[in-house]
Amino acid sequence: MARNLARRRALRSFAKRIGLSPAGAELLALLDRALTHDSYANEKSRAGSPDSVSNERLEFLGDAVLGTIVARALYDRYQSDKEGSLSRRRAAIVSRAALAATARRIDVAPLLLLGKGESAARGEQRPSILAGVIEALVGAVYLGEGYDAAQRFVAREHLAFAGEPDAADPKTLLQEYAQARYKRPPAYAVTDESGPAHAKVFTISVTVGGALMGTGAGPTKKQAQAEAAAQALRKLSAKPRASGSRGPRGTDPST
Repeated sequence: MARNLARRRALRSFAKRIGLSPAGAELLALLDRALTHDSYANEKSRAGSPDSVSNERLEFLGDAVLGTIVARALYDRYQSDKEGSLSRRRAAIVSRAALAATARRIDVAPLLLLGKGESAARGEQRPSILAGVIEALVGAVYLGEGYDAAQRFVAREHLAFAGEPDAADPKTLLQEYAQARYKRPPAYAVTDESGPAHAKVFTISVTVGGALMGTGAGPTKKQAQAEAAAQALRKLSAKPRASGSRGPRGTDPST
């Protein structure tokens, strides 16, 4: 890790604070990379600096490890839940909002390396960046100390504070899935409106990734949207894996 002594001391203190074993050079280098956003790495790369590796690869690895750890925890805890319910619970726990909350709680912002533009835009407060850091940290702990250490880290610093995952929030879960899979939210559209003014019934469809995935009806648009989202989640959870499709974020540990 080609950074100054103050950086190494800060990382060593951070490792101790989040319950890791005394950090040697390898783990410090991994933590340093986990806290390096690609905007910073790109700037350094253009300047010819060797410190030009971002946390993206660690984020990719950590996402898979995190998903597996959370899946096992839910499998053990909710023994009567079926696959669809477990998938929705996991999606809530590994959602961008939940991971960003953990990043704020363990205070990663002072150690986060951002490019000048991203720093000026207060990137250290952006949920997508914070969530990516947690995934990268999981990847770093996994590489540096092994799966058991990564499992303990996730249990101690994330699962212990995640609260009871809500398996009945279909709109939020579908939003998380669509953002992770297609980089854009689901699209809701009113397809029918019937009944007198005092007893309206709205029918709403939801499209995910350009495909119609659900339809719902209800006395309010909000309720109809929730029903449409729930139907979409059921379809996504029921899709056979051989088709190459994925359920809500975290359903497949390989993603």
